[in-house]
Amino acid sequence: MKEVIYIQAGEISNYAGAHFWNTQESYLSGGEPGDTDIEPDVSFCESVDGQGRSTLYPRLLVFDRKSNFGTLAAEKIVQSLDDEAYEAQHLWTNGFIEYRQEPISKSAYQQQMDDEANGLDTDQPDTNPTIGDIRYWSDFSRVYYLPRSLQKLPDLSEWEESALNWNEGNELFKRFDEETELMDGAVRLLVEDCDNPQGVQIMNDTNTFGGFMGSFLASFRDEYLKLPSFTVPLMSGALSWHSPRYDVKTTKKLINEAFYLRTLNEFSSMNVPIQEPTVWPSSMWGDSLPYPMGSMYHQSAVLSAHVESCTIPFRLKNTHQTMASVCGLLNWRNTCPFGELSGVFPVDSIARLDRRIVNFSSNAPVSRPYAQLTVTRGFSDSQQDAYAKRSGEHQSSHFGSIASIHALAYPMPSSFPPLKRDPTKGRSLTALSPTTSLLSSISASPDIANSLNGYALLVENCVARRSSLLPSIGVSLDDLKDLANDLRTMHNKALENNPDNASDDA
Repeated sequence: MKEVIYIQAGEISNYAGAHFWNTQESYLSGGEPGDTDIEPDVSFCESVDGQGRSTLYPRLLVFDRKSNFGTLAAEKIVQSLDDEAYEAQHLWTNGFIEYRQEPISKSAYQQQMDDEANGLDTDQPDTNPTIGDIRYWSDFSRVYYLPRSLQKLPDLSEWEESALNWNEGNELFKRFDEETELMDGAVRLLVEDCDNPQGVQIMNDTNTFGGFMGSFLASFRDEYLKLPSFTVPLMSGALSWHSPRYDVKTTKKLINEAFYLRTLNEFSSMNVPIQEPTVWPSSMWGDSLPYPMGSMYHQSAVLSAHVESCTIPFRLKNTHQTMASVCGLLNWRNTCPFGELSGVFPVDSIARLDRRIVNFSSNAPVSRPYAQLTVTRGFSDSQQDAYAKRSGEHQSSHFGSIASIHALAYPMPSSFPPLKRDPTKGRSLTALSPTTSLLSSISASPDIANSLNGYALLVENCVARRSSLLPSIGVSLDDLKDLANDLRTMHNKALENNPDNASDDA
């Protein structure tokens, strides 16, 4: 079995992760085990508690500040025999005295799930969570977790910033690992649960967990050198082509991102940076996607739908694609392990695809790719024919490796915000999920070099100015010089992939 190990870090990533795992759970509850194209053992492993009861749990580590776990109820945590000892030994307090507060009340959605599980009548006009219901990502989570999956970092004091600089994030990981034996404990157990792991899928907020995850990846590679990794870092969207100078807060974010991109270039097989949802184009929200623009619950649902879809080859039963092959497809020259995510959710018309495709990795339109993996889901026969004709016309001008996969329609469990709201109809929280069609694509294109060039120019500008901001962002001038040189090298290597430069190589 080619298992995938999952890592999530940061609030936005964990919101998206909650949607992601609810989708995986919907495949388990969608009927008989053989009714789905998804191989459950890739993402789930069985755990047996002291009473002999078995439960499927995600192959997952979740990193977040303690308060962001919110209402994660005790009944959503599976206590296995191994984890009873683990939890007692690896609780990290970092020298703090713990004051217990009153338990946080369950969300309306979690209470409805409990009522339905207990056979109580839950026939209500609208069973989906609403914005007012959602306080934490756990408020709409449907899966069970092992204690070792939940890595709770101490909350920050009121005067501390959540956005750590690069070195602060590095130190936070080192302290956390020393105190909890993370790498020798939870990580080792997660890997040992796998018979033949195909790789690690990571999603993290770079602003709050960039330095932390940078040190994590370096430590992980010390132990698991050859295991592929597919990383989705969530960026701030603050990089601008029109403003070479930024305030302290913005500069700190961008320097953090630049350091993390360099780390990903060194340690991760393929990386697909995503811009923060607040900077996504407003044109994507409308009649086809009637979600409020400022809701993290809704934004993360869209993000999760695309990430889950573009990585679905890792989990399909009847496919030759693996994490290693997808990474190889996208980085076929082995020079630039970065790609872009684009797509349409939901797909209502093939004729409107070109107008509705959103590039989630850049504020630039989707460029002509030189490597691409496209996943279509839930297309009818006529839609597949129309899409195949459109793709043939587009691919005639492409250069490089192009692949496409058609998969089952995207399921939307009751935890997922509905695309259409009918207040006269209720839906059981355990009923089969409705589905929708979508298109998700990972591409390697000239935009990658443009983005790396933007970060290189920023750092070079700080070096040239001997920036007075350096003490505030916690980076030495020598470190910035090294970073600028490395980013410029990464940019130049990315240019080697550009087919427009192919004649220069001849």
